[in-house]
Amino acid sequence: MDIAFAFDEAYAEHVQIAVESVLDSHPGPHEPTFWLLTTAAVAKEREPSLRRQLAGRARLRLLTTGDEFRALPVVDEEWLAYVSAGMYLRLLLPDLVGPEVSRLLYLDVDVQVCGDLSPLWQVALGEAPLAAVRDAFTATFATHGGVPGAGPEHDPAAPYFNSGVLLMNLPVWRRERITARCLAYLAAHAGRLRFPDQDALNLVAYGQWLRLPHRWNNMRSFALEESADTGHDTRIMHFAGPRKPWTEGFRPGFRYERHQALAARVAPYA
Repeated sequence: MDIAFAFDEAYAEHVQIAVESVLDSHPGPHEPTFWLLTTAAVAKEREPSLRRQLAGRARLRLLTTGDEFRALPVVDEEWLAYVSAGMYLRLLLPDLVGPEVSRLLYLDVDVQVCGDLSPLWQVALGEAPLAAVRDAFTATFATHGGVPGAGPEHDPAAPYFNSGVLLMNLPVWRRERITARCLAYLAAHAGRLRFPDQDALNLVAYGQWLRLPHRWNNMRSFALEESADTGHDTRIMHFAGPRKPWTEGFRPGFRYERHQALAARVAPYA
């Protein structure tokens, strides 16, 4: 299983906890491979503790990139201040991972894996460049004023996916030039962007992506009962929005408690 995280300094201190949540939920017997894409400076700072954490448990493939992604447009709005230009790094992964890898499970750093990912990894992708979960807060192309750049060929009622969990079909992604087309979209709509990388992916992969059940990217886990045994079979909790388990005001309960337990496991590797 090849699992990827892509992050800059804004989320660097939290990635090991997300990685630990994967390992805590992984049944084995095969060790997963973690592809971590970040800047050279962050990689230099984090590599020793990552290697200590993963020794004998998983393989580490540390990828680095320059600062060119910082020139990509961001939305200068207070409500989206928690999002950094590091969101764009996920778009670079398919061109940096070697050709020996045919699929890649990308996860945002602000997720907590709480169940076996093997069924997700085994989903048949066919000719879809990616599989994703419909966004819990932006359900359709027309929600929140619509996707900038959408045309008459895009049904306003078409489902809109969240980019925090992506099962990437790398050969198809590359063949369809998903990354290049997303970057072209961002350049063309720099002054009109809403959810930049996510809008780009939704527009470029329109009609081609495979829809996954919400258990693989539960963005509304805050609404679940205050018990890990909810009966919802959530495998990935995604703390989308400004409140994270490490920020003030995060709702207490089993999500916060598990985050603290995972952080305590990671602490000795620092």
